[in-house]
Amino acid sequence: MKRSVLEIPLEEIKLQFETNIRQDIKVVAPSILSPELFEKLSKKGIKRENPLTGSRWNRSFKTKPNNICEAKDFDYDSNISKKGPFTISFANEKAEQEEHYHKQHTEIYYSEHPIKGSYKILDNSKETSEEISIELNQGGAIVFNPNVLHYIELSGLCFVIEIPAVENDRFVE
Repeated sequence: MKRSVLEIPLEEIKLQFETNIRQDIKVVAPSILSPELFEKLSKKGIKRENPLTGSRWNRSFKTKPNNICEAKDFDYDSNISKKGPFTISFANEKAEQEEHYHKQHTEIYYSEHPIKGSYKILDNSKETSEEISIELNQGGAIVFNPNVLHYIELSGLCFVIEIPAVENDRFVE
């Protein structure tokens, strides 16, 4: 499944830890566990994995496989001119925000405080999809692939990662 946005509610992560033995979880991984690797790791409490469908990650129950978004689902042009593997920024509710998009990098927001916003997926003809609202009341993470016009409202400290590091890759409609 090719995707442009992934929402990861913090409350779902907390519930995952409350209801499952393992206290770590991969949400985005290189690939779904192969049967051979699952067999080796099953003694350590690893559960089977299913491909994530939709744009919102949810916890799995003790007896159900974990939902995994494969990294290749966030496919973008690998021929871009990058300056490094990633950038890291911090922001809070006082940071000036405006609706923007990136042509070359993926942007990931994480906070333990509420995150609200909206987005539209841009296609090659500059037309946009319908606007979709996001509201993670308990915080969490939101991943925007390139060509997703987005606006975020922060409350409290937020951690922002851009992958890869690309100069002058912020555009306002």
